[in-house]
Amino acid sequence: MTIDPPAPEAAPQPQPTPPARRHLWTALVIGWALLLVVLAVWSARNDPPSLRDQTTAASAKATIDEVVGQVTAQAPAGATIQDKGYAEKGCSLSAARDGVSLVRTLIVSGPVGGESAMIEALAAALPDAVTRPADGPKEGFYYDAGNYVAARGKVSGEGLVTVDLSSGCRVP
Repeated sequence: MTIDPPAPEAAPQPQPTPPARRHLWTALVIGWALLLVVLAVWSARNDPPSLRDQTTAASAKATIDEVVGQVTAQAPAGATIQDKGYAEKGCSLSAARDGVSLVRTLIVSGPVGGESAMIEALAAALPDAVTRPADGPKEGFYYDAGNYVAARGKVSGEGLVTVDLSSGCRVP
């Protein structure tokens, strides 16, 4: 008697993915891509700039004008303000892109010996302005006006305080 070897078994065929599962994955990928596009568009329109280079000179001028209004409103009685206007200077944002830097200077003049009081009065007009030195007669102040605009005030002579508002390099 001879024993025949067992017949080879056929390998089981892989079951095709049901159509519902294929459509589910397609829907998930399309939904994810759509969500990313919607969030990117929303972010581009609503998020504030994270770099000074992402803002324009016009937006800096608006911020500077607002601070000038605050400073002139708080000028001590008897003080006169001379506005030197805007000084624009070309600058380089990157190797391929030029920008413009803005500086607006105010000169506040008052009685000789009252410079420290003028510094204190002008700094009081600006919330969170930091005066220096911390103790004793004030010689200057610094204020971050937002929108990447800085205001710096300093005693520049007898009875004179100079306030410089600068924007840094921006898109024209």
